[in-house]
Amino acid sequence: RRCLKLVDLFAGCGGISLGVEEAARQRGQRLDVRLVSEIDDRAATAYRANLNLDSARMRGDVTELFGRGRGEPSELEARTRRAVGNKVDMLVGGPPCQGHSTLNNHTRGDDPKNALYLVMARAAEVLQPTSVLIENVPAVERDANGVVDRARRRLEEAGYWVDTAIVDMHKIGVPQTRKRHVLLASRRGKPNVREAVADALCPGRDIAWAFTRMQPPDDSLFRGAAKLSPRNLERVTVMMSRKLHDLPAMLRPACQAGFHKYKSMYGRLRFDQPAQTITTGFGSPGQGRYFHPDQPRALTAHEAARLQFFPDWFDFECMPHRTAFATAIGNAVPPKLGFVLARHLLDL
Repeated sequence: RRCLKLVDLFAGCGGISLGVEEAARQRGQRLDVRLVSEIDDRAATAYRANLNLDSARMRGDVTELFGRGRGEPSELEARTRRAVGNKVDMLVGGPPCQGHSTLNNHTRGDDPKNALYLVMARAAEVLQPTSVLIENVPAVERDANGVVDRARRRLEEAGYWVDTAIVDMHKIGVPQTRKRHVLLASRRGKPNVREAVADALCPGRDIAWAFTRMQPPDDSLFRGAAKLSPRNLERVTVMMSRKLHDLPAMLRPACQAGFHKYKSMYGRLRFDQPAQTITTGFGSPGQGRYFHPDQPRALTAHEAARLQFFPDWFDFECMPHRTAFATAIGNAVPPKLGFVLARHLLDL
């Protein structure tokens, strides 16, 4: 079978790559991952284990592969290009988004890491892939240094057609209200993000759908929930006894007394609705609406992985503790998004 040659930067545990692999499989192609960059060793381990990646093709810091200049490739970039080989079909990546996040009140929109978005454009200039997929949070459009517009101009100058849009994950079947900014670029034809989403519309899936036929929680790190503090146990017990899904004001911490914008914090999920955005805080009720719908506990890592659209066979067991599970799963790109966008790019 023909190979689809892929480079994945800022890869995390492999959510985009997993979606690309399925899109390629449906076209009778085999995924050939030429290069992966992921600075988190634990997420990188999960990527290697689940996508059968040769360790020699895994790298850490992306700045050891590509510079931030323009023009002819540097010696460093030339070595990267030789290692990858000729004819890359697809370059994908989800650069760090924390600097753009609306939850970040310190450096929002003007974080030095935000410039890493432009590494994707530089990688395209050096590797010259047929198509490019870049994922980030919607707030990336308001970056103080205009990284999206700058990346778009550079890609167009390099011979790509480019399109950008915000994608509502719930519309493509992911059971959460997550929204993401997407940039697609191609040398084969003009991509259309909205058209890609329209081709993948499916009925809104809820938490009941995501938790169907799940193994019950146990004492393992993956399928077990973190122990609640006495105060949080009191909070969820009161909500369940009163059939509430929002925490009453009298049980909120002092920082949320009176008027506040944190209605979802300490909230209880509903089976008949999608989850809120799954973040690295899914195991901590104080970081969002992460109490289980009908059990007095927070979400397990397994439940969070289901809500992120990871199949049950995807192995997270290499994670040594709950923080590692939370980071890998909460920072992941739902594979369904990778599948929908890769399928569109391959059909151009």
